[in-house]
Order: sequence, then C-alpha cells, then structure tokens
Amino acid sequence: MNQPHVKPHSRIMVLFSVFILLMALIGYRVVAVQVVRSSEFSRWAVAERMQQDIVPARRGEIYDSHGVRLATNMPAARVSAIVDQIPDRALAAQQLAPLIGRTPADVLDALNQKDIEWVVLARNLSPEDGDKVRALNLPGIVLDAEPSRVYPFGDFAGQLLGFTNNAMAGNYGIEGQYDSLLGGTPGKLIGERDGQGNVIALTQSTWDPPVDGSDVTLTIDSAVQEAIEVILRQTIKEQRAIGGTIIVQDPNTGAILGMASAPSFDPNAFVDVKNASTFLNPAISAVYEPGSTFKSVVMAIGIDSGAVTPDSTHNDEPGYVELPDGSRITNFEGAVWGTETMTEVLQRSSNLGAIYVAEKTGRERFYDGIQAFGFGTPTGVDLQGEEQGILTLPGEMGWNDALYATNSFGQGIACTPLQLVNAFSAIVNGGRLMTPYVVSEVHSANGTTVTQPQVVRQVISETSSSTMRTMLESVVDHPNSLYPTVPGYRIGAKTGTAQVPSPAGGYIDNATIASIIGFGPVEHPRFSVLVKIDWPKEEGTGLQVSGPVLQKVFEQLFLLYGIPPDDLEAAP
Repeated sequence: MNQPHVKPHSRIMVLFSVFILLMALIGYRVVAVQVVRSSEFSRWAVAERMQQDIVPARRGEIYDSHGVRLATNMPAARVSAIVDQIPDRALAAQQLAPLIGRTPADVLDALNQKDIEWVVLARNLSPEDGDKVRALNLPGIVLDAEPSRVYPFGDFAGQLLGFTNNAMAGNYGIEGQYDSLLGGTPGKLIGERDGQGNVIALTQSTWDPPVDGSDVTLTIDSAVQEAIEVILRQTIKEQRAIGGTIIVQDPNTGAILGMASAPSFDPNAFVDVKNASTFLNPAISAVYEPGSTFKSVVMAIGIDSGAVTPDSTHNDEPGYVELPDGSRITNFEGAVWGTETMTEVLQRSSNLGAIYVAEKTGRERFYDGIQAFGFGTPTGVDLQGEEQGILTLPGEMGWNDALYATNSFGQGIACTPLQLVNAFSAIVNGGRLMTPYVVSEVHSANGTTVTQPQVVRQVISETSSSTMRTMLESVVDHPNSLYPTVPGYRIGAKTGTAQVPSPAGGYIDNATIASIIGFGPVEHPRFSVLVKIDWPKEEGTGLQVSGPVLQKVFEQLFLLYGIPPDDLEAAP
C-alpha cells in the first residue's frame, strides 16, 4: 500500500503557521505585561523601595516645684558589632574595652556568642567617648546615636522618680505612672529610597511628625527632699537600722513636699541593682503595723462620735484587760495609771485607754471611722505600686474581739506610711481626707494642666479637728513630756513602737519599727510629717529613735519656708 505523500511546501506552511501563532502569544504577553499590567508592576517595584522609619519623640522632662530639672535627656552613643565583619575579634575587644567601660574578656565573650550576627556592646556613652570609638575605625563596629535619660542628681529621689529602660520606656515612680504622657508619640517617615537608603526627591512620601512628650512639674521641693534624705541616712547609720521612710505632706492640699526612703538607688545605674524590690517605693508599698501612732486616729474617731471628750476619764486598774481566750493586754512595761483623762491617754500612750475609747465608740462606728480615714484602700496617689494595707472587718474571717482590742492601739491592722500620714493630715486640717499627689502640673503643646486638690470626704468635724490639734500639742509640751521640741514653735505629735509580725505567726524578737507622726504649726498647720525607722539596733522606742528626727525635720521646714516663731506668751 502506498504511503501518503506530504509535499515539502505543505510542511513548511504548517511550521510557519505554528511559528506565527507562538509569536502572537508572546506578543500578547509582552503587551499584557508592559501595557495592561505595567501599573501593577510599577507599584510592586515602588513598594520594594519604600521604607518606614520610626522617629522617636522627645521624652518630657521632670521638674521639682521650683523648676529644678530632676530628669532630662542627653545625646548618647551606642556601640554595636556586626560580628562576621570583624577580622580579629580579640584585637577589637582589646581596643574597645577601655573606651566602653568593659573588660576585654567581657567584650570578647559578647562577640563570640553563638548564633548571633549583631550585638550591642555599650549604651549611653558620652559624645566624647563615642568620638574615641569612631577614631579606632574598626571594621564591623557600628556607632550610632540614641537618646539617653539622665538624672542630674544621681540617687536623689530615686524611688520617687523611677527610671527608663534602654527603650526609653518608664518604669516605677513618676516615670512609670506618667509614661504615656512623658513618652509622647513617635513619628513616621515613609518614602521611596535609592540604593544608598536616601529618600528620592520628587517621589511620594509620608511624614507624620513625632509629638513630643509632656513635661511634668512635681509638688516635691528639692530643698525639703534633700534635707529629709540627709537626715534619714544619718539616722539609719546611727541606729544601725535596716531602712526607713520620711514623708512631708501639705495637710491642706494633700501635696507631697518630700518623700524619702532608704535604701534607694541611682536611676542612672538601674542595671546595677541586684534586687528588684529596691525599685519599689516603701512609702507606698511597705505595709506595716502602725503601733501607737494609730491611737491618734482612734482618739479622733472617739472624739468626733461623741463617745469621749478630752476630759472623759477611765480607770485602768488592775492594769490589764483580759481577752476571751484568757490572754491579757497591758500598758507598755506594765504601767498602771489609775484614773486618767483621754488627753492623758494620748500623752502616756496608754493601750488600755485606747481599748476603752474603742469600746465606748462601739464596734460599728469604730470600724466605719477607720475606713473613712482611708485605711484598707489605696489613697489614690499618682505613683505606681501602691498597696492598700490590711484591715479585717467584723464578720470577715479572722476578726474577733481580740483583734477589736488590739486594733485600737495599732496592732493587727497594717497600712503604708502614706496612708498613715494622709489620715493624720485629715485629723489636723479641719477633718478633710485629701487625695495625696506628687504631680502639680503637666505641660504639653496644648497648654498646662494643673492638679487641683481633691477632697475625698469630710471624716471628722472642724471642731473635732481643733480639739485633736490641742490634744496632740499637749502630748509634746505637757510638763512630764520627753518629746523633743522646736524652740519657739508649737507642734503636735504621737509616737509609735510597733512589733514586726513573723511569717510563722506572732512577732519577731527584738525587731521593732520606731515611728512618730507630727504636724505644725498648731494654729495653722503647714506640714504633716511621718518618720519611720525600721529595726533600729541602738535604741528601741519611737520616742527615742524618731523623736529627734522629727525635731530636725521641723527645724528645717520652718527655716526653709520662713515661718516665724509662734508667740507663746503675750508680751508684758
């Protein structure tokens, strides 16, 4: 059978047709890519070259009440390493170490870490030290600028101010509480870049400028703060105590004029702090039994309720109160006073007298009064880390008649130093419980916001407050008083010597908290002052340890504020 014969001409025509079809398809794709989808590819290409830069905002500064700058910003240098680009790491470590405050071995260890390409070797270098690093011209070593937070006075008010971390985020204190205001809002620059990373002129870019952080002005007076810090450190050293706190408050507004605790830390060197609890501010976070200083609160409740008057009497014989479980409560060192007035109860710091006031006041009014003075709830101060204290109420687990009795002289109840001084301010300022605060003004681009003093509630009447001022003054100046006085000035005060509860139950042997709380001048109080010394080893009582401290603090306050002496006697 004969095979069909395909003519060469026909085969050429078929191949030519296939070729034409393929060329048409290729042409279509070219047109589709270059014309139909050109805009899409263009967008892709531009997107590849678009970059976003975050521009940090200036962090707001912190000032004291007189405009003294307590926290500010300074330019600083950061030293980093691209480890694969360093030909001789040992040599680089040897040359860098003395300029960045590290040992050669330490730097070399950082460079030899496994599975890293880039590492920060130093932060917060001065511009001068940065220039020295730059002059080395070491391959793989990168020097760039970053903002640095600086606290010009070192450990001054460290726990009050807090600090910022390496990312300039606030931690603790004012820096933490007001971080959103101080930090501002970072800016954004989005633009098309060339191969060197520069923004290409005449191309589309977006610029959202940063909003700088707000500056804040504190109620803290640096002169007061410095004075109480010096006095506190000196007292802790002399008494071989483990720590302490001094607070100075304006009783009329709630403003904190000074707040010092020790031990403290330097916010510039927060990375050197070994125990994170050091960052906490004991003035608002340390919960303790107030002891006999609390008798001023108990007496104010009794006076205001009408249960007792300054001249009401009770008899403390036979010298103890027996509780339902058979245990007995006595006065300090077993003292028995017989018949005594309520004024003498405060003067002698009588435990049995305080129990009498609580019983006469009645359980419901007694605990309502304690809560009204702010115990058991945070004060609302504008600082991070405030504790609410411990207050067990009737009907709650753990409450009993024994607790009712011991609460009257400051045992079985716990508070922060700020809670106590704030309650004491209400006793002497006319009876108003104020919200304590440490920031008086916030300054932003939109203007200045001023903190207004805030009354929480009227706790006792103005008449009761006046009565308490007189009674507390008598504690200091009665004929048999051992309280240190401030010559020429009238002040009132109440001491306390509290035991330290043991985690295992009961109290720790030979561990006390010596404290005193006072106010002055008596007629028109300007200052409420709390002194608290933890575990003094030289002397034991609040009067012995903290009494002289209160005297020194008031001497400084009257001098700094130019308060004239009181006219104690009329001229002849």
